[in-house]
Amino acid sequence: MNVIETYNLSKYFKEKKAVDNLNLQVEEGIVFGYLGPNGAGKTTTIRLLLNLVRPTRGSAIVLGEDITKSKNYLRKIGFLPDVPNFYNYFTPREYLEFFADILNVDKKRIDEVLEIVDLKREKRRIGTFSRGMKQRLGIAQALIHNPSLLILDEPTSALDPQGRKEILDLILSLKGEKTIFFSTHILADVERVCDRVGILKEGKLLLNDTIDNLKKKYSRRTLYIEVDNPQKLFIKLKEFPWVESLSLSNKNGILVKIKDMSLPQREIPRIIFQEDLFLFKFEFLEPSLEDIFLEVVS
Repeated sequence: MNVIETYNLSKYFKEKKAVDNLNLQVEEGIVFGYLGPNGAGKTTTIRLLLNLVRPTRGSAIVLGEDITKSKNYLRKIGFLPDVPNFYNYFTPREYLEFFADILNVDKKRIDEVLEIVDLKREKRRIGTFSRGMKQRLGIAQALIHNPSLLILDEPTSALDPQGRKEILDLILSLKGEKTIFFSTHILADVERVCDRVGILKEGKLLLNDTIDNLKKKYSRRTLYIEVDNPQKLFIKLKEFPWVESLSLSNKNGILVKIKDMSLPQREIPRIIFQEDLFLFKFEFLEPSLEDIFLEVVS
């Protein structure tokens, strides 16, 4: 079942196409990373899904409801904006009690969400909190009514490494319990926690796939080999037509880009044996999400 489906969803601001013919599917129970450079249209997409702006054209189905015909689905969504605002004179418990009253939520839920975000014992005022603590409190607020879908807009931007780790660990702890849709331009965050990723550029969705499939699809067919005499192996490998390019790496390493995956696995060990070389390492290199992202957006 898809929690989010969009059909040629578009939002134009005069001549600016913030979101352009977006066709996106997000399955139930996954962590979906919505990736793109600043200004790509990520926040506008979120605003469309949350009914904060109306689409110029196209439509979307969120949690089974057409966003142009109903707002009832919003009761089942928790949202954390990129820069959440708080009443700084509240403690975390007081702040969540305030929202629990507005949403008519059982006060027992407050202890549950404070435990989830590791703020249950925190007695200080929100005004004294670090940015990371405020982000965790923002996620607690988004979870207070036990939503089915959690939408997070740039949840780790402007955080220090410790704050980023706390938020990513929190997202991982919710994996499988909630469908989580979060936008970011931080590639390492997506690679760490996401099941699936969409890459957006200038309002257009360039791809939507699992990270494993992307790494297979964009594989560079690159081998890294370490031997005791890399110069000797380097010269020998230049003779073979299945070698696309060669470069020396580190003290004993060679990077070999190949045209065929099967031949090197058979031929290179034979060459190493014939040349009486000592093999330290032989591995195929996968592209990182950063490599894929740069190739796709360029």
